[in-house]
Amino acid sequence: MHIQANCSLRPYNTFNIDVKTRYYVEINKQSDILVLRTDLKLASLPWQIMGDGSNILFTKDVEGVTVRCSFNKTKVVKEDQDSIWLSVGAGVKWHDLVAYTVKQNWWGLENLAWIPGTVGASAVQNIGAYGAEAQDTITRVQTLNIYDGQRVEFRHAECNFGYRTSLFKQEYTNKLLIHRVTFRLRKSHAGKPNLVYEPLKQALLHIAKDDLKSQDIFEAVIALRQERLPDPKTQGNAGSFFKNPIIEAPYFDDLIQEHPNMPHHKMLDGRYKIPAAWFIEQAQWKGQHRGQAGVSAKHALVLINLGHATGNEIVELAQLIQADVNQKFGIYLNLEVIIL
Repeated sequence: MHIQANCSLRPYNTFNIDVKTRYYVEINKQSDILVLRTDLKLASLPWQIMGDGSNILFTKDVEGVTVRCSFNKTKVVKEDQDSIWLSVGAGVKWHDLVAYTVKQNWWGLENLAWIPGTVGASAVQNIGAYGAEAQDTITRVQTLNIYDGQRVEFRHAECNFGYRTSLFKQEYTNKLLIHRVTFRLRKSHAGKPNLVYEPLKQALLHIAKDDLKSQDIFEAVIALRQERLPDPKTQGNAGSFFKNPIIEAPYFDDLIQEHPNMPHHKMLDGRYKIPAAWFIEQAQWKGQHRGQAGVSAKHALVLINLGHATGNEIVELAQLIQADVNQKFGIYLNLEVIIL
């Protein structure tokens, strides 16, 4: 267990916003919570759970306790002829996990390479990219109640996974600390490539589909992400700032008549998912900035800190974009990033 007072959170958020938390605590095991709760000062303050801050935008100091899970053990808990069940500590870096599974020639996580954050956050956010989501492989999530340390376990069906959300982001936000996540992965002979995302498919045309390995997908995804997304180390950002809007068929029909080249994906329920980046580009916000807050010239869905932006400046830019897109298209862009 690690505790710091009056701690800067700048190293712990990818927007590089310089705010402070009254106390910063890293928790490794169940008993850490029980010990912390015996401290009357810490117990009386609100607790804020976070991972690597890769989906958070701070707008003010945290007047309480910021809690992170540092548990980083990984082990195989079950195995059969075709599959591996891997239990992973919530504090493990997500990309490190993906790289490890690919090195073992396992299938399942390769499409989610080069995503910042931790394993615990992957279940909270149900991260997704290139036709895959974390929920595709998660079988169970083990948590610790931050009030009494009690262990609470959830099977996949109980996690209420949805588009960039879960039970842990809704009903149990700042109540349950994810401690470990179990993934079911396919062995090399039992898996197959997920190429539903057309740019990824095109990037791998030089390899016969039957010869593709998870390593090939992994490397192609990294190349695509590095080409299209700014590096948080040089331009603070949290990846996709807005969710891709999902619209009903009748309104889609109206939009496609007016904008025949609008990219779209028809969902199984008959609704349509439209890239939020397309709306932002059409509204001519790509590459624009207001003060130190900007829209990436690489990808319109990414808002960036040009160096010294405050969280509120980035929020104000996001609100301008929302209002403009809503006025032009009748579409309200919901946030993917959590504002604190």
